[in-house]
Amino acid sequence: MRFNPEHLITFALVVREGGVNNAAKRLHLTQPAVSNQLRKLQERIGQPLYQRSGRKIALTDTGKKLYVHAREMIATLEDVQALVDKLNAGESGMVRIRASQTAGAYVLPSLLAGFRRQAPGIDIDLGSYNSGEVLARLEYADLAFIEAQPSSFLPPSWEAEAIARDEIVAVIRHDHALAALPTVTFAQLSAETLIWREEGSALRDQVEEAFRAAGIEVDTGIRLAGVAAIKEAVRQGLGIGFASQMALRHDRGPLRGISLDPSLRRQIYMLSPRNPGSASRRLIDYIRRQAASMT
Repeated sequence: MRFNPEHLITFALVVREGGVNNAAKRLHLTQPAVSNQLRKLQERIGQPLYQRSGRKIALTDTGKKLYVHAREMIATLEDVQALVDKLNAGESGMVRIRASQTAGAYVLPSLLAGFRRQAPGIDIDLGSYNSGEVLARLEYADLAFIEAQPSSFLPPSWEAEAIARDEIVAVIRHDHALAALPTVTFAQLSAETLIWREEGSALRDQVEEAFRAAGIEVDTGIRLAGVAAIKEAVRQGLGIGFASQMALRHDRGPLRGISLDPSLRRQIYMLSPRNPGSASRRLIDYIRRQAASMT
């Protein structure tokens, strides 16, 4: 028969607190209850653990050896309690974020840098995909960010809110004839070789819809995965691509971001569970405050 771990904890507290009376107060038990636990532990060990000296106890050699392990158990339990307290307070933990490539590369880094300065104990796991893939991975996420309106695809246990505005622009080499224009129409673009994002990209869906609204059919023969690939293809002279204006705001190379006519504007949405964990809740609140200051 195994001994009761609670009896070992009681024994450690009796020794640490200097007697049964103090330990009973700490444990919110009566003195007889504490004494009974000590008696049962001693019976289970089969050797004397202590000798009474007034209201205090003096450990035997066996009791001293047992106390070393009991003290380690107490320390471990206190460490666990401290961890639980931090988790409940949102001071520790992990937040798994799944974000579209625009949000993951150009919106979240600065937000997460500011958040980590306030909450260094919370780890962040950020994965970037296209919007369709993000929605397909919600079961593996604590928080998500996309540019498409997700209402018809969002599980009932999740909610969406807009946190930032964005604009889709044509990505054109600086030496292209259209690069000097303040805006470019879809009719003008239809005469060019166009480079498209992969299927599932919310940006691609919005651009294709804009061409259809203009009554223009376009070839989608060149398709590349990711914003970086689009920019590099344009840089190499393969054609004209489309990207968030955020993807070009720090670009010092040969690329230009030209506004579309009519313009294509969109919202970036934060997707969050209706009952998030404490670490996620702290990050959500931080992002909401930052988003409010930007509007």
